[in-house]
Amino acid sequence: MQVTGIIAEYNPLHYGHRHHLQEARRLTGADVLLCLLSGNFTQRGEPAVVNKWARARMALENGADLVFELPVVYAVRHAQGFASGAVKLLEATGVVDYLVFGSEHGRCTELKALADFLARENLPFRERLKTYLEQGYPFPAARAQGLIDYHKEKGIPGLEGLTPEEVKDLIGHPNNILGLEYLQALARTGSTIRPLTIPRLGAGYHEEKLTTPLASATAIRRTLHESGRHALLRRFMPPRAWQILREEIEAGRAPLFLDSFTSQIISLLRRTPLAELRRIDGVGEGLENRLKDAARSAGTIEDLLSGLKTKRYTRTRLQRLLFHFLFNFTGEDASDFSPQKDPCYLRLLGFNPRGQRLLKFIKKRATLPLITKPARDLLPHIRASGRTARMWELECLATDLYVLAYPCPQARRAGQDYTQPLVITAGER
Repeated sequence: MQVTGIIAEYNPLHYGHRHHLQEARRLTGADVLLCLLSGNFTQRGEPAVVNKWARARMALENGADLVFELPVVYAVRHAQGFASGAVKLLEATGVVDYLVFGSEHGRCTELKALADFLARENLPFRERLKTYLEQGYPFPAARAQGLIDYHKEKGIPGLEGLTPEEVKDLIGHPNNILGLEYLQALARTGSTIRPLTIPRLGAGYHEEKLTTPLASATAIRRTLHESGRHALLRRFMPPRAWQILREEIEAGRAPLFLDSFTSQIISLLRRTPLAELRRIDGVGEGLENRLKDAARSAGTIEDLLSGLKTKRYTRTRLQRLLFHFLFNFTGEDASDFSPQKDPCYLRLLGFNPRGQRLLKFIKKRATLPLITKPARDLLPHIRASGRTARMWELECLATDLYVLAYPCPQARRAGQDYTQPLVITAGER
């Protein structure tokens, strides 16, 4: 049985995502597509527009056969943390043959060459990287500039045919960056999973307008946020994905945006002592003082971010930091769930008949506990491991705070990680 893995957020699922699912199956001859899906919060430090169970259903009704959750301790992290956690979870299933990811570049050869270069301790490059970081550049910009300088002077092995500007493009696009991290994570773990990439089609990742039927998730979310009219999105999403989004909105469980958490975050910042702020992952260099000052004057999340943003702290980094603060994700947690350490469990969100058949093999081959009913399956592991208990505690807290932002008060009950059933579908529709 050929199994292909996909790492996704589907925030929300659109035609570009469905193309990715279809191409992944075609290119690898997959019998089963196994999707690893971020939970209720995403890598860029934003809430998902609809919850993880709705997005799992979108995936299963548009080509995926089995959906596992990428826990919040990996989902809301820098690119390396996100990719490393995801790759280790795919490896832990014991069944995945391929990882197929989308990229702006669309070819694995050059991405693999750059990933191999970044994995080596190249002293001249490291010195350039250090220099740019000391000048206040955020890490992504410092790394990109260091690579361009090195390529101009010495040439990066395997990229001899690329100009410095082409190298800049290779390291400068969001999907390329994650692809590089997937490739490095596969190499670090000694994984036998084979990577493939397909070109991203349609609008760019950051495109904010609905200019093409293959619209970006960013444009879909922005349109929904500004207009509040899900009917406008019908042309830009597969029919069942759009219907699921509509159903969630009508049920009062969506849509959620960054500003849905204004009161939670600002009120918590205003009352949290500086000493506790310093414990949060990513808070250092006096940032706790800036957080307190900004929270005193901010009335919105945008006000807060404007008061915090500097050359060193990008908006995405700050958004992640705010949610780390909301979840009480500390520096100690970041160390416990670092890219060097293994996840604690495999949490199933949903499946179709093809996926159900694969589950029998996963139960035999998985190197981590398989969780289908948390109240039953997790309890012995939580009792045996403080680390497992903490991973699950953070997951439940993230969900409890997420649902507290639902438009419908009756839908905001806590404990939904225990009460929500698995998503079981008949397959693609």
